[in-house]
Amino acid sequence: MSPCPICQKPVDPLRSRAARVRDGKVIAYCSQECASVSDTKPTQKVEMPAAAAKPADAKAAAKQTPAKGVPASKRTPATGIPTGTGSLESGPVIEIVHEPASGVVTSAADTRTGSTKASVRSGRAETDGAIQIAETGMTDDYIGFDDEPRRGRGLLIFLVLLLLVAGAGAAAYYMGFLDDMLGRKSKAVVVTPPPTPTIVEVAPPDAAVDSPSVTVDHAREALRTQLRSNAPRVQRVAAAALSRTGDPEAISVLAAALTKETSDVPRIELAYALARAGDKRGSDGLVGFLGAARRDVRAEAARRLALLGDPRAVPVLVEYLDVSQLRLGAAEQLAYLAEPRAIAELDKVLKDPKSSQDDQARAAIALGLAGRKDVAPALHKLLEDARFNAFAAGALAVLHDRSAHPLLVKQLEIPSLRVNAARSLRKLDADLDASALLRPLVAALATEKDTGQVQVAEAILLLAGPIAWSAHE
Repeated sequence: MSPCPICQKPVDPLRSRAARVRDGKVIAYCSQECASVSDTKPTQKVEMPAAAAKPADAKAAAKQTPAKGVPASKRTPATGIPTGTGSLESGPVIEIVHEPASGVVTSAADTRTGSTKASVRSGRAETDGAIQIAETGMTDDYIGFDDEPRRGRGLLIFLVLLLLVAGAGAAAYYMGFLDDMLGRKSKAVVVTPPPTPTIVEVAPPDAAVDSPSVTVDHAREALRTQLRSNAPRVQRVAAAALSRTGDPEAISVLAAALTKETSDVPRIELAYALARAGDKRGSDGLVGFLGAARRDVRAEAARRLALLGDPRAVPVLVEYLDVSQLRLGAAEQLAYLAEPRAIAELDKVLKDPKSSQDDQARAAIALGLAGRKDVAPALHKLLEDARFNAFAAGALAVLHDRSAHPLLVKQLEIPSLRVNAARSLRKLDADLDASALLRPLVAALATEKDTGQVQVAEAILLLAGPIAWSAHE
């Protein structure tokens, strides 16, 4: 406690609501009135007489308070407070000293080793002659060493530094600097590329290409070489092409792939190739898929059986004739078997003026594949339509109509149409002299790669091999 510089009332410097900062010192007053008097007339700093220190005089001085309503300039200072010139002093003071290290304002007596402890929550302070205050000049703003604001700020700084160190360490690790610092050799990430398919260079046969048998042997050898490719896809297509000839090695490759494959549609393709080669495992596998839960799987298996001329496809495909969205597609597949109900549906589409031109074109092609020669005029017109001419030429080949011959020969130059064109040419003429057609194919066999080479070799087999090899797609 200290006396108010104006009225000498005892004042708690830490609780006073009327405090002023003068010349770097905090002065506490008992009330705002006393603080106002001090604002207008500071007191002198003199030694207080001994009589002023007596309790009786202190009580008397405490009663002398400024009258309310009297201007500050006319108020009389309290008894015991000398006036005059000289050094001005306002009473008990607290000196403010800045501490650069922490930014916390402390008293001059605070040396960081003292016993100063302050509690913001309790509003009390136990000091050894020093009181800490904030830079605002208000005694309510002091902060002690153990206060939460200071501890929270230190924790925040620590977390920020920790994040920066962690980020720098991660960057050094990923950039390889950390390995170098630890004496280890940096390891680059190596991405293993997929295996490169084996490219087989096939030279033209020594004998003249006018000998179809020599050319066929050359094509079969190229397919056997592709069976040993490190690309599974190339192995499969090579085995499927070579299996037309009944080659045991090709059939073994297909059978092994069938046991390893897990997807339904690829398994159907493998089973079809086996069945086309006369292997019972293939036909039995296709029949097994007719009972699959998925409709698309059942339809694909039935389509493959229809291509083979197997009547076991009929019950499944006939069901789709009652589904408007699937009717035409089912009738097209049943046309390979010349199924009567499907033929009637195709005739209906072809003759219905409400049918679209595309549907009529599909119906005409399917009827041609079923052996209906009356659709030949419609097929001739479709030879001029780039969307349907390949299919129309195949249907005309089944009808042995030579108007398709020029287009089929031209299609031998197109990789995606090459195999079907060769098969249709052989269908068109079972006794075809393929000598002139083999020359460009033999040249392509030496330049094409992997699957392209397989397509060329398969076309050679269909053109120059036994007619049975071209019986099915």
